[in-house]
Amino acid sequence: MLDWLFLFYVISVGVWFGLRYKREKSEFAVRFAFAVAFPLAGLMLPIFWRKRWHERNRQHVEQRIAEIDEATSNEGRFPAPTVIRKLEVENEVNIVPFEEALILNEVGTRRRAMIDLLKKDTMEYLDVLRLAVSNEDTETSHYAVSAVVEIKRKLNLAMQDLAVKYEENKSDLHLLRAYADILRMYMRSGFLDHRTMLKLQTTYIDVLEHWIVSDPKEAHAFKEAIDTQIDIGLFEAAERNARLYLEQLPLDEDAYLALMKVHFSNRQYERLQQTLERLKQSPIRLSNHALTLVRFWSEGVSPKS
Repeated sequence: MLDWLFLFYVISVGVWFGLRYKREKSEFAVRFAFAVAFPLAGLMLPIFWRKRWHERNRQHVEQRIAEIDEATSNEGRFPAPTVIRKLEVENEVNIVPFEEALILNEVGTRRRAMIDLLKKDTMEYLDVLRLAVSNEDTETSHYAVSAVVEIKRKLNLAMQDLAVKYEENKSDLHLLRAYADILRMYMRSGFLDHRTMLKLQTTYIDVLEHWIVSDPKEAHAFKEAIDTQIDIGLFEAAERNARLYLEQLPLDEDAYLALMKVHFSNRQYERLQQTLERLKQSPIRLSNHALTLVRFWSEGVSPKS
């Protein structure tokens, strides 16, 4: 009985895919193979999803490029970093459908996906664009390359303008926030050689440290500075900033976690355990994320060769 049901299932799937992908033999072969290898359950895999991503994307405020353009004007206004970070989080949910369209769908759908994406605020989709640059479809890749080049052009103009203003005034908090965000976005744009990236990271750290001096309670600046210093091996500077972070915000669990991250990255396992004990004894009510890390570190950390 089960054999007959399976045979009926295979024939039905074959006919359905045959009609749907009669002009796309490779698409037919891949989908048919998955459907047969995983009966019924296979049809729930992402490869079979036909999401109308252009209908599902939430309407979002298209402000970032306008904000960056303002940064290059002579009016002395800069993009608000809080707005930028809010948009990044808000649009995160929209990135996955575009990625699926670029990876899983046929060439025509990929091109329509890219065209639709280019009508949006492309600054929010840098990760997708970097993925699309290496797409095997040359037209899709060309659209992505053009978008990335345009984004980097705008960011570069903004960086040049803000760099001049930064040298003139390194204590303007609004300027420091704007310059830091522009630098971060430019580094995130990708396709940078090691030397250029290192130069940008060094400038980024310098701007963040001036930001910390101007606003020593700004946790975001501490986190970014510490992470970047770890990335380029400046462990002493990272530890100094992590300790200052903890001193300024002793009830912030992230301050402890940042210092522990420095110790772990620099293989200072005894210091890591000391900081962990301080966190345990603090009056902080830990988040689920912090609790998970505390339990992990509490199991013991030993040097690895």
